[in-house]
Amino acid sequence: MTGPKGTGTGALLIHGLGGTQFDLGPMHKALRRVGVQTHAITLPGHGGQPEDLVPVLAEDWLESVTRAYEELVDQYETFHVMGMCMGALLALALCERKQHRKGRLVALAAPVFIDGWSTPWYRWLRYPVYHIPGLPARIRVDEDEPYGIKNDLVRAVVKAKFERGDNFHYRWVPLACVRQVDRLRRWVQAGARRIACPTLVVHAREDELTSLRSADFLEAAVPDVRKVVLEDSYHMICVDNDREQVVSSVLDFLGFDPARARRQARRTVEVPMVAEAVNTLIDEYIAALTTQHFEAVFPLLAPTVRWRHLGSHPLAGAYDDRDAVIAMFARLGKLAGESVQIAATSAPRIEGQTAEISLAGSFVADGQAVEWRGTQRLQCSNGRITAVEYRPAAGADVEPVPA
Repeated sequence: MTGPKGTGTGALLIHGLGGTQFDLGPMHKALRRVGVQTHAITLPGHGGQPEDLVPVLAEDWLESVTRAYEELVDQYETFHVMGMCMGALLALALCERKQHRKGRLVALAAPVFIDGWSTPWYRWLRYPVYHIPGLPARIRVDEDEPYGIKNDLVRAVVKAKFERGDNFHYRWVPLACVRQVDRLRRWVQAGARRIACPTLVVHAREDELTSLRSADFLEAAVPDVRKVVLEDSYHMICVDNDREQVVSSVLDFLGFDPARARRQARRTVEVPMVAEAVNTLIDEYIAALTTQHFEAVFPLLAPTVRWRHLGSHPLAGAYDDRDAVIAMFARLGKLAGESVQIAATSAPRIEGQTAEISLAGSFVADGQAVEWRGTQRLQCSNGRITAVEYRPAAGADVEPVPA
């Protein structure tokens, strides 16, 4: 007796080492827009503290994704498997183990070899260290800049999230779990030739963790494979400069028109802003600015935002796109560090899609405390802030605080 046949299309998406579904960027949303039901999994040792990874074995990760696969695969007529970084290794191993043929396999930035341009020459020393009792559990492998990201905006957001302690990705992992990744890599190297389903391999030429050798190996080993090489990203390809190309390549490989996802996304953005939407946007902007979570300001800005800072402030000038504004905030960070304080001195005055905000602030630069007061005028359109102009209050440009 057989069970009921599944319907529709589903997909299992697997995150990377120390990560969450943030690793896969807009992939869940893009797949749902074309009618694919996506399913996320939190791997053993994740979702808590980095120390939780110490006792986890590669077998635990593979068993976890195998259980998820077995629970889901029969619910659908077509079922795809996709992974990012270590999640790609797990996706490859899973599809080989289950001889997956009910759908396709997508391997994003799979680190079959750990040999990227940022990996130190002494990386091979980890192998003898693995055999020193207790030491691999105590050695921390930190997540450092560039965090696998070439795009300045996204890197600034990620850096701020790390500094704030947001639980989106571990700040470090124990060497003990890197040993388990090495075991998983060997499984993939040994089993790639037995993968039965069509496979897409997407890899960045400038991946700092794993070179194109990994993609070339999979292209040569997997029987039915398509390879896409990205030219403007580092390792975290789903959130970096080539993220739209990644989404388009994946949708095309799975048999969907990438324009379907893009058209729906544009329609959402181009809806005219009603008063409530403007109020919400301004409230989010003020909250990000006054809590010094400047990385939360950037997504609120249009890519072509025009930012003008008048007066004699050290950051005075014209900034003609979002990248320039990010660079301005980076300069502020170098100038004043964590000493920046900003407050809204009254409720915003909103008329149509224009808002005025009275602000006061202070910071310390070169041991000198300074204060300022002024007004920002914001113009909103299509769900974003398109223009910002700051004017200092009369007689209240940047001033030293009396000793």
